[in-house]
Amino acid sequence: MKKFYLISLLLPVIALVFAFTGGPPAGNTGSPLDGQNCTFCHLPAPATVAEGLILIDVGLNGYTPGQTYPLSVVCTDIIADKLGFQITSETAAAKAGTWVITNASRTQMVGGTAVTHTAAGTDPVGTPNVWSMNWTAPEAGTGPVSFYVAVNKTNSNNSNQGDQIFISSLTIQESNVGIAENFEALVGQIYPNPATESIKLNLPLHAKVQVFDNIGREVMSFTANTEDLQIDVSGLEHGIYHMNFSKDGNYASRSFIKK
Repeated sequence: MKKFYLISLLLPVIALVFAFTGGPPAGNTGSPLDGQNCTFCHLPAPATVAEGLILIDVGLNGYTPGQTYPLSVVCTDIIADKLGFQITSETAAAKAGTWVITNASRTQMVGGTAVTHTAAGTDPVGTPNVWSMNWTAPEAGTGPVSFYVAVNKTNSNNSNQGDQIFISSLTIQESNVGIAENFEALVGQIYPNPATESIKLNLPLHAKVQVFDNIGREVMSFTANTEDLQIDVSGLEHGIYHMNFSKDGNYASRSFIKK
């Protein structure tokens, strides 16, 4: 975020800081998985914890898996000639959700798991300064997702001294509303039906599949290792069969005829 003229033995360090004008490398949001924030380069440390830097509206019930939401990093009380940021989203174990750049002049992807400023994006726009983007929620069953952001308020003194780093976090829950209906919708229809050799259908990955004959005997049971399932039914007797699908406490059922 600062311009340097390289005339000393500190060339490698200064060059690194200069490069961050166009956005720092991934891993500097202050999140548990990243393990550091911008104070590794911009001093003094530690970072200041701030509230309300992350704005996303997922409703009272939490995020809906697969849905895309507008998200903003808002610097209400942070005023400077130059500002930078980096934001990521993760669970306790892994990065979660995907980012969509909506203003390429001010924001950019970094490392595939975070969004940061561009060189042009360091210039504050409006009061408060806002960086906007979209975030797409992860698949069902992910659980709570936390956002972590680090904002750099620079004094533009052509050194890495005297800057101020602000960090903030926000956790959102996964919505349980409509999950059963979503699961039912994700399980496709069986075809061909009636069938002679095999049947095909789409279903959520890792769903448990059970097949019962018309008097309730289980004739087949397995966990799907693909979303495009094909089952050999050539060995089944003629008749009506019922299929049960389950995953994460959600259920769906289908029937087919074996000719």
